[in-house]
Amino acid sequence: MSETEIARLREEIASVDREIVGLIARRLYLAEQIGLEKRLSGQPVRATEVEAQVAARIEAEGTTRGVGSEFARSLSHLLIEESVRRQETLVPPEKERGTALVVGGAGRMGRWLCRYLQTQGYRVTVHDSSGPQVDLPRAAATADVVAVAVPMDAAASVLESIGAAKPAGLVFDVASLKTPVARVLRSLTREGRAVASVHPLFGPHFGPLSQATILLSDCGSPAGMERARRLFRGSGAHLVDVPLEDHDEIMGTLLGLSHLTLLSFARAAARAPIDVGVVPTEGTTFARVASVARGLLDDSPALLREIQALNPHTPDVRRRLLQAIEEWTRAAADSDGKAFVTLLDESRDLGGASR
Repeated sequence: MSETEIARLREEIASVDREIVGLIARRLYLAEQIGLEKRLSGQPVRATEVEAQVAARIEAEGTTRGVGSEFARSLSHLLIEESVRRQETLVPPEKERGTALVVGGAGRMGRWLCRYLQTQGYRVTVHDSSGPQVDLPRAAATADVVAVAVPMDAAASVLESIGAAKPAGLVFDVASLKTPVARVLRSLTREGRAVASVHPLFGPHFGPLSQATILLSDCGSPAGMERARRLFRGSGAHLVDVPLEDHDEIMGTLLGLSHLTLLSFARAAARAPIDVGVVPTEGTTFARVASVARGLLDDSPALLREIQALNPHTPDVRRRLLQAIEEWTRAAADSDGKAFVTLLDESRDLGGASR
């Protein structure tokens, strides 16, 4: 084997090492979230039965993938002990920072917001249509922080109800699109409320947050933006300011295009004329894309539809996707292959900066 090939394989190993460490970091973050829930509910950190299930699961997975049982047991022990250590060393906030109301707190992002606000020292109250309800006007009027995490098609009316209570605290939404709420947010600002618009660019189970991005959009309230920055600075996430009027055009590509591409892939694969499931696909491009598509399909159907239906920039996204399919089709038909290579080169800048 040549030194060149050895060097190439070492580069692949380095890439895999980065993936392994990234997945371990995410696993430990999720373990910390479980630890927080245990602390809040008064449960002990160690759960012998659960730890045994984790060890058995990792050993069984190792056997399936040709990893020795002793190595798998050692790995499970390391993961469990580090998870327990982190859960045991969770430090509660030194003092209570105030009260927070999370409207839609029983949903996925709502639950994440509740946990995050609790870690920041807030006493959290939840108002959600699927569970016990509180007096929304009274709770909104007196809370130091009001977070709205309801479906996008209901967010505007909820914000209007909150505005009618004349809240003194910070009010923000976490909608994936801002077109449905922009008018109300600006109206609340004109009424003198401390308002900001927030978009966590991650799902409720993503972690660690030091690898995440949170978008902040100014609704015309300097006080609201500063309070939102202070609130989320403790997350360790990258805080990025995005003008409210530009947000949805950016999301057209970041969310709308990526979702539509994966949804189209899933639909086309499901309609394949032959059963591709009889062929093992691990390691193939199909398997990698299918894994991401399945993850997307597990998201809330309502949210997936809203991202396509409520963004005014969706027609342009669809046009670009259809145009791209036509371009690849024509380039593939080119007899000498030059057009295809040119299209490959032109497509390498996925951020669109070369326009």
